[in-house]
Amino acid sequence: MPITPTTCPLDCPDACGVLVESDDRGRFVQLRGNPEHGFSKGVLCGKTALYGELVTSADRLTTPLLRDGPKSTHALRPASWDEALQRIAERVNRIRAQPAGGESILAAWYAGSMGLVMRRFPLRMMHALGATLVDGGLCDNSSTAGYETVLGNPIGADIEHADDSDLLLLWGCDMVRTVQHLQPAAQRLCKRGVPAVAIDIYRTDTIRALERWGSRGLVIRAGTDAALALALARLAYERGYADRAFLERECLGAREFEAHVRSAHDLASTARVTGLDPDSISELADLLGRAALPFLKTGVGFGRRRNGAMSMRAVCSLAAVLGRAERIHYESFGTFGLAENAIERPDLRPEGAPKRVVNHVRLGRELESGRYRALFVWGHNPAVTCPDAARVRAGMARDDVFAVVHEQFLTESAELADVVLPATTFVEHADVYRSYGHRRVQYSRKASNPPEGPRNNVAAFGAIARTLRLPPATWDTAPESLCEELLQASAARLGREGLANLRAGRSFKLEPDAQRGRETPSGKIELVSASAAAQGQPAMASYVPDDACGQKGEFWLTCAPSRATHNSTFNHSARHLARAGRPHVHMHRADAERLGLDAGEIATLANENGSLSLPVALSEDLPPGMLRVDGLPRACDVPEGVGINALVSGELSDLGESNVLYSTRVDVRRRG
Repeated sequence: MPITPTTCPLDCPDACGVLVESDDRGRFVQLRGNPEHGFSKGVLCGKTALYGELVTSADRLTTPLLRDGPKSTHALRPASWDEALQRIAERVNRIRAQPAGGESILAAWYAGSMGLVMRRFPLRMMHALGATLVDGGLCDNSSTAGYETVLGNPIGADIEHADDSDLLLLWGCDMVRTVQHLQPAAQRLCKRGVPAVAIDIYRTDTIRALERWGSRGLVIRAGTDAALALALARLAYERGYADRAFLERECLGAREFEAHVRSAHDLASTARVTGLDPDSISELADLLGRAALPFLKTGVGFGRRRNGAMSMRAVCSLAAVLGRAERIHYESFGTFGLAENAIERPDLRPEGAPKRVVNHVRLGRELESGRYRALFVWGHNPAVTCPDAARVRAGMARDDVFAVVHEQFLTESAELADVVLPATTFVEHADVYRSYGHRRVQYSRKASNPPEGPRNNVAAFGAIARTLRLPPATWDTAPESLCEELLQASAARLGREGLANLRAGRSFKLEPDAQRGRETPSGKIELVSASAAAQGQPAMASYVPDDACGQKGEFWLTCAPSRATHNSTFNHSARHLARAGRPHVHMHRADAERLGLDAGEIATLANENGSLSLPVALSEDLPPGMLRVDGLPRACDVPEGVGINALVSGELSDLGESNVLYSTRVDVRRRG
């Protein structure tokens, strides 16, 4: 049977190599890990290992759906592609004829597939229409902004060489749930006696794993990461661990930063702020100071807060003080430098149609504003995954917003659409993938035929564009042609060896481009940042308490990654849902007893944005005053019919205009 190498499409840094087996008629049979992939080495997580459940699901959309009247009174009905395309063309052409024109068409896409072609090709049509775009700031923009402010281009240490380290520090990174293929290296390091420490805001699966392997975790108070990092920097100066030659040679503002951290951030006050005992902080400072080759892996958890960028700035500044700036790994996307605009084609925008971009985090507010007459959605389930989700749902439900959703299943967002177009899965189209965790890129060819009806993003949006009589570049192409177009446009970066490997179906590892430099304004590591100051932030990394967006609830709410599902991708897979089990709110036993709540009893979480009710699970892994909900519970599993993001504010982070998911506070009561 034919076997095709491809790449897992999930929004995950591991971007694992996958082998897809199909029968002689091109029908999907099964998938498994690709042992030749340099990072994942033939191992798939439990989520992707069952991805075939989606490919073969009887619940997949196979025909377009149309709504013939108001959303509150008219249900979606099956239709042909021709009828759906004609409906879209009629509405869009009417909108284009209005004074606001294309600007009143809003494009909302995200990371349902990480393939560069499927994500970005629909933007050709959007540019040609002069549409408004979201900025994509749902996940990690604050962390990226913090990293770039200090260290510049996000490349960092090579995660494939984590084994070479003499210290492993996992900061805000629940490796077991979010970077699973780093686990073997972590375990090998622990077995060799190399120190490993995880810093997080509760006893995560990663801390538990390190404890089993003879290492440890440190649980700090939520939002205090910057305070800890700055105290460690002060101790580095005081104990002679600061690399003064590196600071003088590579850093801007080194003397000012030393004076800044020495003026505060002493051991006693940091212990009070973070909740750590002074000895633990002191021991960590010594571990960091004595390590010659540490691997400092940050996650994006502490970045999803009001002070998230500042926390990343502080951690990056600490690495610079130690002379270990090249040993911090946040994300690797700055490695690649591929010509992604060759897919998107922003040059297709009409003359005089400026590129208008709005905050993705504030999608609900944008839809509520009344500025938009149409919404196009692909690779995205905004009614579930966006903050301020109740407002997003209300905006999508407006009858004056013509919503078109391209989807594999009838998601919560698709249920609010006027037109739903059936989509392919990743095994059913070609694409090019690059990781944001390791340094590998892969050209993945079509491995299986889709069922009759679904179309890939290129075919679907190309058909819309052709019906709208947009330029041929928006429709006269195919996924394979676009993959080649991207490779050719990136040939100088990939080189002959890279092109040959990619065309042969092998992942190819890129090394950082030495010509690019740091790409900070000064070209140096910026411990003092004029650009941050210009944006109203302190010029140097500082501890700024998380203000919770003004929410006054008693508890911090942590929305943790699920062990069994991935965002809302697997919400239509019975096996994934069975593994995840019924959603719960986890709380410390002392909090539950004080509130008179027993395990299994239904509790209501509420704040200014909304409320939802879940059964209680008792956990000693959480500190008092914190709640945890795993994954994104389906609206149908919650009595109020909403998801967890209904509680999350649409306010923005300190830098990067990103989400503030973990700055959510709620009150808890027994459900009446």
